[in-house]
Amino acid sequence: MRFEPGTDSLDIQLSRQAAVQTENMDRILSIKLTQPLRLVPDEAMLDAVGAKAHHVGHENLFIVRLRSGSKMSGTTRGFVKEKYGLFLFLVEDDSPLATGCFIPQQQIADVNIGPLLGETMIANNLASREAVTTALHEQTQLRKRPIGSYLTHGGIITPKDLTDALNEQQNHPNVRLGDVLLKAGLIAPRQLKEALAIQAAHRERRLGDILVDMGAVTLRQVQVALSEKLGIPFINVREFKVDPLTLEAIDGSFATRHQVLPLFQMGESLVVAVANPLETDFAQDLRFTTGLAIVSVIADPDDLKTRITKLYSIIGRSSDLDGGTSNLTALVNADSAKADLTNVEDLASQLTRETPLAASMMARSRENDPRVSENTLVRLINKIIVEAHAQGASDIHIESNPGSFATRIRFRKDGDLEDYLNLPPAYRASLVSRVKVMADLDIAEHRRPQDGKITFGRFGPLDIELRVAVIPTANNLEDVVLRILGGMQPLPLTELQFSVRDLAELSKMIVRSYGMILVCGPTGSGKTTTLHSILHHINTPDIKIWTAEDPIEITQPGLRQVQVQPKIGWTFAAAMREFLRADPDVIMVGEMRDAETTKVGIEASLTGHLVFSTLHTNSAAETVVRLLDLGMDPFNFADALIGILAQRLAVKLCLMCKRSHKATEFECSEILAEYCNDTKLDPSAVLSSWRANFGGDDGLQLFEAVGCEACHNGYKGRVGVYELLVSTPHIKDLVREGAAVPKLAAAAMEGGMRLLKHDAIDKVWRGILDRHSARAVSA
Repeated sequence: MRFEPGTDSLDIQLSRQAAVQTENMDRILSIKLTQPLRLVPDEAMLDAVGAKAHHVGHENLFIVRLRSGSKMSGTTRGFVKEKYGLFLFLVEDDSPLATGCFIPQQQIADVNIGPLLGETMIANNLASREAVTTALHEQTQLRKRPIGSYLTHGGIITPKDLTDALNEQQNHPNVRLGDVLLKAGLIAPRQLKEALAIQAAHRERRLGDILVDMGAVTLRQVQVALSEKLGIPFINVREFKVDPLTLEAIDGSFATRHQVLPLFQMGESLVVAVANPLETDFAQDLRFTTGLAIVSVIADPDDLKTRITKLYSIIGRSSDLDGGTSNLTALVNADSAKADLTNVEDLASQLTRETPLAASMMARSRENDPRVSENTLVRLINKIIVEAHAQGASDIHIESNPGSFATRIRFRKDGDLEDYLNLPPAYRASLVSRVKVMADLDIAEHRRPQDGKITFGRFGPLDIELRVAVIPTANNLEDVVLRILGGMQPLPLTELQFSVRDLAELSKMIVRSYGMILVCGPTGSGKTTTLHSILHHINTPDIKIWTAEDPIEITQPGLRQVQVQPKIGWTFAAAMREFLRADPDVIMVGEMRDAETTKVGIEASLTGHLVFSTLHTNSAAETVVRLLDLGMDPFNFADALIGILAQRLAVKLCLMCKRSHKATEFECSEILAEYCNDTKLDPSAVLSSWRANFGGDDGLQLFEAVGCEACHNGYKGRVGVYELLVSTPHIKDLVREGAAVPKLAAAAMEGGMRLLKHDAIDKVWRGILDRHSARAVSA
């Protein structure tokens, strides 16, 4: 039912009648599609790498040995190997179709695809079986030893020679591009001779560019040859998480002119991304400027140009905020890692693998962190907050780690946490102390949690407030969570994506003169936004509205808003009692946290006031039972209740790149089973209504995430999913009887209520959500 490569679990359904269950990926040996595929070569992609369709699709034998001791074998028409597992395309007989198969990496002990080298040599009389057997035994022994030991044991170089060779390679690359391409068989000697003649007449032109212009090779072929033949890492510079502090090592004009991007410092070396690592005209100037040796890695030139422009333009914009005093604004870069070598840790690992010298250099660079100045720290915190607000983040998480581990900073955007920045350990204590100073907290207190508020207008350029929570963690450290409160505006009810029925019913409820309306859901489900949208709808000059909130996240003209302070006894219940003396028409209380607040709210709703509030419950029917469990009088509560709105926030598909396909009968039956499960709904009637309401000329369409520059992996923004229980006379009778949740839910559905999963699935058919997002908020 749900399979996302790279995650730790998947959802399976053993039969259409069975419930969906989650299994850990380490229990899965393999996953196979039930229907064969017809593999179609991607002509454009093949042409881009210099291949043709008839070069691919050959069938090869494969053997996959599993860690359990068993093995899988057969014939595959190609394969894709990722860090999380192996994809095979299994074929039988001479069928043009192939069956998709996935084997998780944690199950794989060894993989062989294609004819075995030893068997090929024996078949072609190139080696005896005894020689191959001896070689295989030696190979098994050698695999147990590190690469540095190979070199020393083989007499090629000593550990000192290896150190000198690494330094020599970093500082004075002496391999010529033409030789590499010739040895790789990508160009002919005459083509190289012609290109060198052109270069002799135009010294400013690079050999690689000339060969590409001649059509002798593609740029990708040049880079792959350099990567494979010279062992130079090829990075995905679009997604690479550049160390923001390292950006200051190179001036923006220099980086743009030479198309070189600093990635991170590795000991006494600066690792930079370039299109051609053999072009070193910039290296001497850079060594002089930085005082560091230069280690070059390969990146796609178009992506490199885009990333350099983006990062250094960010620095320029942030310098404006500082009056041009610092380039620390590079800290705003926080792209997430997705593929290839995309972060400092992965690249450093590849550059230093099995190399004691480089490993020790990395260790020294971690120990020798620069002293953190107060001025630097102030700018750093300000820029983190400014960028979080600019990216639409709701929360900033500062996570302290012990020893030499970096301090991790993450943003919560659209409900999900994303890595933003890793800071050296030297920033750990100073960062937390600076936040405490801004929030007027006790910087000497490290054992107890503290909470406060930052009025950021006192420190930075934005007029926003942040709610601060400082929580002690292991190793005598502290974590900080900052919630951004300012800048939000109430939305019109029509923009909250209610169904036609729910919007009509809710519109009638909120104009009542007295009674209680509750909005329920977990933390971060949008309850406050919904309540303020309702208040905005009814906020007219003839109505007096009081609100008691903790904290005040949205402000509106015309509302009398109060911030509760439980530490001094100014609680929700106390505020409501005072409101009743101030001649209100409408009262909104942030949360029914306890029996006292709930009792005062019910009394207020029975004495001629319209009361709104929230609860942390999972469904509308559960809210009734929760309040009765708090000791509320069922008769008073039944009389006061107008309705209950349960809600969640689901991640929306990006409008720019989402892709649709016609839903198959199997997909329709699956969704129909989910929709009607545990209800009395008629599946055939439901399917007919879907076709009437959502089906066009091409039938019912399902949409899926793709991903583009404007979104995050195919998703952008969030939308509400709702469940509205209307307090009908029958519901009131059940409340007075103390009915159980299933009975209340069934009665509400008979009255027209749709469950959260119903609203979510309707939004799937409307192209707002995909099935994964819908399940995430309605399971």
